[in-house]
Amino acid sequence: MIPLNLKSGVPIWEQIKEQFKKQILMGVWAPGEQLPSVRSLASELGINPNTIQRAYSELEREGLSYTVQGRGCFVEEDLTAIQIKKTTQALERLEVVITELKESGIQYDTIIKKISKLYEEGRKDD
Repeated sequence: MIPLNLKSGVPIWEQIKEQFKKQILMGVWAPGEQLPSVRSLASELGINPNTIQRAYSELEREGLSYTVQGRGCFVEEDLTAIQIKKTTQALERLEVVITELKESGIQYDTIIKKISKLYEEGRKDD
């Protein structure tokens, strides 16, 4: 199920796109797996099929899915493309956090030490 917030200022198609994007990048949807049909998802969510189609078109535009005429929408099979997208998004999130830290007056050395510590802790789990 795709959670929707009808009171937010974010268009419904964008919420749907972002939910699928998140799920694809997290591996909930396997490469090559078919996404729910436009008609069935629209019926399940109680929204216009054009809204679902817009979300799917945007997923395809972003390289996370592809469409097979008459068959439906599928998760991109090229794991490299998905991994690049996942990495890009993670770095964008890191950029936002670092900007917030800088704006809060946190010193460069403190930020770097924390990042290094977290990175090394993550390596121990590998």
